[in-house]
Amino acid sequence: MEKYAVPLILGTLALVIGIALKLFVGRRVFYRRNAAGSEGFKNYRNALITPFVESILTKIGGLLIIFGLLCFLWAWIK
Repeated sequence: MEKYAVPLILGTLALVIGIALKLFVGRRVFYRRNAAGSEGFKNYRNALITPFVESILTKIGGLLIIFGLLCFLWAWIK
């Protein structure tokens, strides 16, 4: 069991960080919406940069979740 501790720890860490990233981005998007349902930004630059960075973070979070699940699967099969 000791030799499978590394994939389990890595998988758990990746899964937790991936879920946290997706929740963080989703919360930011939720609280940025106004009463009309549109997103409000201070200026044009923030309107371009913020969704771009958040989409990259969401994709990284999804990849981390997949990696964490694959680590769990690998440790479970072995």
